[in-house]
Amino acid sequence: MFNISFIDRILDAIFKNTSHDELARKSIALGVITSLFLVLIKFGAWLATNSISMQASMTDSILDALSSFLAYHALVFASSNFDENHNFGHEKVEGIVALLQCLLVIYSGVFICKEGYEMFVEPRPIENSAVGIAVMAVSCIAVYQLVYFQAYVTKKTKSILVKGDSLHYLSDLLMNFGIILSLVLSQYCVYVDAICGVGVGIYVLCSAVIIIRNALIDLMDEALPKPIRKKIEDIILNTKGITGIKSLRTRSAGMKKYIEARVYVDHDISLKDANKISKTTEEALSKIDEKVDVIIKAEAKE
Repeated sequence: MFNISFIDRILDAIFKNTSHDELARKSIALGVITSLFLVLIKFGAWLATNSISMQASMTDSILDALSSFLAYHALVFASSNFDENHNFGHEKVEGIVALLQCLLVIYSGVFICKEGYEMFVEPRPIENSAVGIAVMAVSCIAVYQLVYFQAYVTKKTKSILVKGDSLHYLSDLLMNFGIILSLVLSQYCVYVDAICGVGVGIYVLCSAVIIIRNALIDLMDEALPKPIRKKIEDIILNTKGITGIKSLRTRSAGMKKYIEARVYVDHDISLKDANKISKTTEEALSKIDEKVDVIIKAEAKE
């Protein structure tokens, strides 16, 4: 659904000279524009249909727009160079803003569930369902192209902000389908609208857990995934002059990866040659990703 090879090749050709930072910002900016468009058309559809699901979807789109706006400025700040007070850069702001995104997602989920419950207690008839269906069909198309592009950007950049933003819109996409279902079936059962609204609310709350997990990976300096660590170890051990690895520490912050290793070299090697080996290893590891900070220290094995 979100991995069509020929579309990916087209995107690769379009963005081949675009940096990861810029690609992530373009993705988030597209999210802001899409959300504002969705808010406008859903507001009109809500007034026309009086649907609780439509109201919930409009509220979710408002929060999506706010979340994407915050994410965009966080990406700009995270890409700025380190300064006197932040010697390691500003990449962790991505994790902080991802947690803020999570709070917005939780609020959205609770609000939707609350509105759905009230609809159970006091059902309201849906009017002009054809208008609502048409609006949600347009919304599905708009959100799908956004989610696809953000999935592509996430795969390229590994940005937790883009991934978190994409989860918002994925929930919005599922909500749109649910609303279409409720608008079609509500004429047979007045409770369908409420059931769909609560179901989407529960899904949105569950997606918040995923966002929290992704943010904590960065904020708690969790090591890079095992396959990447294995690749790093192989590169180090295959470097001429290195006889072993004393320690290896890895972490990520935003789109940037950090690698720090102490490696063993022969005890009779010169300091100049040891530094050369470290330099060679750092250059090899820097090719793992676009944004990698590598420190290799060589020492003689006793």
